[in-house]
Amino acid sequence: MAFAQTESKSRWPAIVVGGVLVVSCVLMAAISLRKDPVRELANQLNAGDARQRYKAAKRLEELGPNGSDAVAELAKAVTDEEPEVRYRSAKALSRMGELAAAAVPSLIEGLHDTDREIRYYCAKSLYKVGKAAAPARDTILTVLNDSDDATCVYLVKTLGDIGEEHQPSIDAVKKLCESSDAKLRAAAEEALEDILD
Repeated sequence: MAFAQTESKSRWPAIVVGGVLVVSCVLMAAISLRKDPVRELANQLNAGDARQRYKAAKRLEELGPNGSDAVAELAKAVTDEEPEVRYRSAKALSRMGELAAAAVPSLIEGLHDTDREIRYYCAKSLYKVGKAAAPARDTILTVLNDSDDATCVYLVKTLGDIGEEHQPSIDAVKKLCESSDAKLRAAAEEALEDILD
């Protein structure tokens, strides 16, 4: 009887350790089987119908910087055939700040979009990218005069962030310092200081 008690006591730690190992293995397997939600959303941007692509871009917008692993797919979606998908993708990129730098070429293209909202969010995204938006400077100068005031605010701010004493930028921004729109005028004045600094 004493032997039986000793034997059961010595098995107890082995059972506990074994149980912990089994639970750990099950948890690790479950974690490895769980898919990366950002990757899944990125994949949905390249497949499915327009509604599915729109929903994926909207979800990535909600994730903000946490969805930045999908920047390449969002950049591609800025040129999607469906305006709603282009709009939502540009808006999602505007929430990612400097992490959206790889999307600059698509955002430049988006500045020529026929939809005003898409142009607005492409301009906002370029501003949020900061100095990495430098390749957009010539396009910004081209579209500046044809853009509405709200879009111009972000275009001018982007020129200010790019900086450098670039004479065409200085000339364009100086003109906007006389704008009747108070927000645009203030943005232009600040951008001019940044460019000349």
